[in-house]
Amino acid sequence: MGAAGALCFAALMVVSGLVPRMSALDGESFSALWPAGGIPILWLLVRGARTVSVDSALLVAAAYAANLVAGADLGLAAVFAAANVVQTWVAVLLLRRWCPRLWGCGGQAPLDRPRSVAGLGAALVVAIAVGTGIGTAGALLLPDQVPGGFGTVDVALWFGRNLCAALIVLGFGLLLGQRITSPRPRPSARGEGGVIELTAALTFTVGMYALVFQFDDLPLTFPLLAASVWVGARFSTLVSASHSLVVGLVTMALTLNGTGPFAGVDDVALGYLLAQLYVSTIALTGLAIATGRDERVALADELRRTREAAVYEERMRAAVIGSMTEGVLVVDEAGDLLVQNEAAARALGMAAPLSAGTIAAIESTRLDGSEVTKDHQPSCRALAGEAVYDEQLLIRIDDGTERVLTISAIPLPRDEINARARALMLIRDTTSDHANREELSAFAGVVAHDLRNPLAAIDGWTEMIADELDAGALDAQLAQEFVSRVRSASRRMRELIRDLLAHATSSARDLDVGKVEIAALVREIAAGRHAEGQVSAEHAPAVLGDPVLIRQVLDNLIGNALKYVAPGEQAKVAVRGARTDARWVTIQVADNGIGIPEGDRDRIFEEFHRAHYREYEGSGLGLSIVRRIVNRHGGTISAMPNPEGQGSVFEFTLPAYDA
Repeated sequence: MGAAGALCFAALMVVSGLVPRMSALDGESFSALWPAGGIPILWLLVRGARTVSVDSALLVAAAYAANLVAGADLGLAAVFAAANVVQTWVAVLLLRRWCPRLWGCGGQAPLDRPRSVAGLGAALVVAIAVGTGIGTAGALLLPDQVPGGFGTVDVALWFGRNLCAALIVLGFGLLLGQRITSPRPRPSARGEGGVIELTAALTFTVGMYALVFQFDDLPLTFPLLAASVWVGARFSTLVSASHSLVVGLVTMALTLNGTGPFAGVDDVALGYLLAQLYVSTIALTGLAIATGRDERVALADELRRTREAAVYEERMRAAVIGSMTEGVLVVDEAGDLLVQNEAAARALGMAAPLSAGTIAAIESTRLDGSEVTKDHQPSCRALAGEAVYDEQLLIRIDDGTERVLTISAIPLPRDEINARARALMLIRDTTSDHANREELSAFAGVVAHDLRNPLAAIDGWTEMIADELDAGALDAQLAQEFVSRVRSASRRMRELIRDLLAHATSSARDLDVGKVEIAALVREIAAGRHAEGQVSAEHAPAVLGDPVLIRQVLDNLIGNALKYVAPGEQAKVAVRGARTDARWVTIQVADNGIGIPEGDRDRIFEEFHRAHYREYEGSGLGLSIVRRIVNRHGGTISAMPNPEGQGSVFEFTLPAYDA
């Protein structure tokens, strides 16, 4: 809106000066209506004008012209114009300060809060009081230009007509301007009420005013407020402001025409004053009720959105926590369990949902076996404000097994409502990781020890060969003995490296299952070891497994049976199998060897454990490899004494092959 807009406002203000001339009161110095009380305020707000600007100059000229058109003398028109200009700028500055969020006052928001209506009303009351004071002072200084003098009623009329005009013009103008300039889509202009209800409300308004203004001798003005309350409570603030504007104009027009309860007052000026106060009242009442409804609707929408956001956040949090592989627990100092997930229950070996009592009953120790007192539990330390990271504890679960858990506990913001400290616990089941680390440590120890011995032997015998060569005393028989010793040490290294590689790959290699004939595989292994006369293979049902890994199982068991025999005895190995049930085949490898001590029958399947490590060489990995392979096929393996005499029986199960 450029200069053309400013000129339009100035012209409208000058033309509005004709209204006071048409509504002049008999015997009074000025009229009962003054639209120019609201038009210039809306002008400067919409234009965003500054105090020193073209708009201010036009405002001064338009105010002076409007007062001249209204019938004031030259001197009085100048005084009244000054009062109008000061009043307008005071209102504009106060509105920009007190209502900065409103459209036209610095923001983009509509008039939609009772607080904004209060700010609007307060700014207008203060500004119009200032203008009234200036106009009164000017009228008293120019008594010859004020017919009949300027008394108390005149002061009240000045204030009332300006406040009435400013309220209905400014309220309607700000709401209409905001709606026109707001982007689409826009909310319904009707509000909560429909077309039928709006028609009924307007019909009620017309009916009430016709009734009240027809029987002007009866005190029936109170029903008129009912229409404003109805419209304000059910329809938008813009509709309410439009209703107040039309009702106000009709009320003042009928009063000036001598119709209605206000025109029936003996003192004409007092009647007009009452009419002005009535119009101001319905304007403020309508705006207050409508903005209260708008604020209530906005708060209800915000509450609904907040609830929806809270529900979404709760669902998202539950989904995230529920999908985590780490156990999550939130506890408070009263012992209440606030948050949990299924991973926590799995890590603790319990059924979900967990309870504070079941968690408190868990026995835990450190990995070194030392007891963890209650005050040193990770949760208690976190509740006391200490952050605990990756503490490892050993717990015993209901089935008697033990697990290694890695726990982090972090203090959370205090629950101020219940005055309780809270803590977040993250739980990971690191039993296999711990076992792998222990295995790796043992692996490193075995490698360091068992590889060092054959290397030392090779190094020692080669030095002796070198010494003998230097001395020229190496004969063929001695050389043959030295080479034999070197080959033996080399063979031990080769076997150890083979076992280490087999152990490392036995749990990582993917299974390639198929039909495996046990008897044929046993005969092939025996032939490869040149032990056909020592190994017998009875008929055994076919199994479903990985042929390469099953061969490794049988080769390890047969090799041990051939190896672990008493000196001077010939090894005898018998392999047999039978269908246990519809799904499994049980295979036995029986030998006549030195047997296994009772206390070692379970431990021989552990990595690097050797029952006869003093008498026989070995890596201690063969049987652990066997157990891994059998377990990967879903079976089990055990060792027992040979019921037929000396030796042992290794019994394991594999899935049956069904053609």
